[in-house]
Amino acid sequence: MKLRCERDDLLEAVQFAARAITNRATLPVLAGLRMEATEDGTVAIGATDLELTMETQLQAAVDEPGTAVVPGRLFGDMMRSMGPGQVSLTSGDAEIEISSGRGRFHVKAMSVEDYPQLPTRSGDEVGIELELASETLAVGLSQVVRSASSDETRQVLTGVLWEVEGKTLTLAATDSYRLSVRELSVSNTGEGRNVVLPARALSELARTLQGTSGRVRVELKANFAVFRVSGPDSAAETVIASRFIEGEFPKYRQLLPQGYPNTLMVGRSDVVEVVKRVGLLAQNNMPVKFQLGTELEVSANTPDVGEGQEILDAEYEGEAMVIAFNPRFFLDGATAISGERLTLVASDGLKPAIMKAEGETGFTYLLMPVRLS
Repeated sequence: MKLRCERDDLLEAVQFAARAITNRATLPVLAGLRMEATEDGTVAIGATDLELTMETQLQAAVDEPGTAVVPGRLFGDMMRSMGPGQVSLTSGDAEIEISSGRGRFHVKAMSVEDYPQLPTRSGDEVGIELELASETLAVGLSQVVRSASSDETRQVLTGVLWEVEGKTLTLAATDSYRLSVRELSVSNTGEGRNVVLPARALSELARTLQGTSGRVRVELKANFAVFRVSGPDSAAETVIASRFIEGEFPKYRQLLPQGYPNTLMVGRSDVVEVVKRVGLLAQNNMPVKFQLGTELEVSANTPDVGEGQEILDAEYEGEAMVIAFNPRFFLDGATAISGERLTLVASDGLKPAIMKAEGETGFTYLLMPVRLS
């Protein structure tokens, strides 16, 4: 392999792919980046930890097509340390030469034969193919992923359920304390299907889609999903692949209550700022209390630390009541909701409450209250 390209283009591609490299890799070769240059001037750079795969492309002057595997962390650090301008790469049997300006470096290469096939290049049959706007999926993922659990002992809860039925894709995530559900419209070439994908992979996908336009194509295969994001140049493609999480996701629809009698409507940004301030006094896992009525009183009290309260104008239908929440979980839901006004629907201080944007049906956030002594 022999090629020349701009250092900034190469650095951007390397930084993207290297996000799939983890310290938990079971094979030493998985600490490497796979680079493949073709005669048409396309250079594909990818990495995998066997669960998450990330691959992207850049254009270069390719003098000799070929494939090489370079140490990911070291190669990325070298690209960052080099100045802007043209970089030349030449791979040999056991090393790769990097030339930039008047500098020349030789780095030991890793075995191409030992590197596993990237799922992004797999010829496995596609069961279902979905397509939707990149911006729409980015927003939906950002709303839902935050509710996934970080407890590896309940692995299925560390993922997000993808429930495909007709032209509707439902995303759901829960950590047993809160539940996020988002419905999206998609084009669908197959039948219905339910799979669970790791929140880590979907966070990387959301990060990749942030601020982009265009479409993203989702291929659900036998045991993994592939996300294909087209760049400004239709020939260039960014691809993320993730294996499914095995296990049965909770029957989340049974958790969504119907017909709660008490409804609060309040300015979303106002209540977010108040909970942030009052929540400073909710330390040592203490909750923030909400006194629901014609006014909303938000308060917190931590012994030996202090207490605080603040009142907000609100609209309320129902009986006056008190309900308490973990402030971080409340803010996660409130910031995920779009729109100017937040609707909180509750039964009492012990049953889960529902948060939505006023008039919105696409996103639902369910939050378990904290029992007050």
